[in-house]
Amino acid sequence: MAAKKEQIREAAVSVIAEVGYHTATTDKIAAEAGVAIGTIYNYFRSKEEILEYIYLVELEKRRKFFKNLGTSDLDVLGKLRSLLQMHFAEVKNNPTVGQILVRERHLADKGPENAIREFVQGVPLAIQSLLDQAVETGEIRKCDTKIVSHALFGAVEAVVRTAVFSEEGQERDEILDGAAGELVALVADGIKAK
Repeated sequence: MAAKKEQIREAAVSVIAEVGYHTATTDKIAAEAGVAIGTIYNYFRSKEEILEYIYLVELEKRRKFFKNLGTSDLDVLGKLRSLLQMHFAEVKNNPTVGQILVRERHLADKGPENAIREFVQGVPLAIQSLLDQAVETGEIRKCDTKIVSHALFGAVEAVVRTAVFSEEGQERDEILDGAAGELVALVADGIKAK
């Protein structure tokens, strides 16, 4: 059962990345997955639920990684760099997911609490938690970590957008490979303890 649900998710990633969420249909997703349309409805009630599941899978990867960082010997800025490196590596490995994460994020504002909103709010909260720790340890100066975390998340989204929509192959990979270090350096130099 889980394999079929993953097959549908992967097909949906392909279709939504290619034509956009609003143009994607469950018929197109079923065709891409090689399943009957009814099979989709065995796992998802709607196209919206499929998109939420895409975000949920990505959020859970980041939550698990973040939880494991808690036991790491890295300093706080090292943990932030690792979290960003993980995120950019995931996008590098699957640029179509990266396209969806930045292009369809506006749907977080629609309707009740959903996985898209959890992703869009949860990642900055994880960054803020790390920044709060960095303030406590003196790695960075006292600052409004909520503003800084949202600014950093916006920068992360801008890097992903540039990489997955403007660049291909080696150029895209170079942007994604170097982004975590550049962004952490920007934050660390801009708000470092004096």
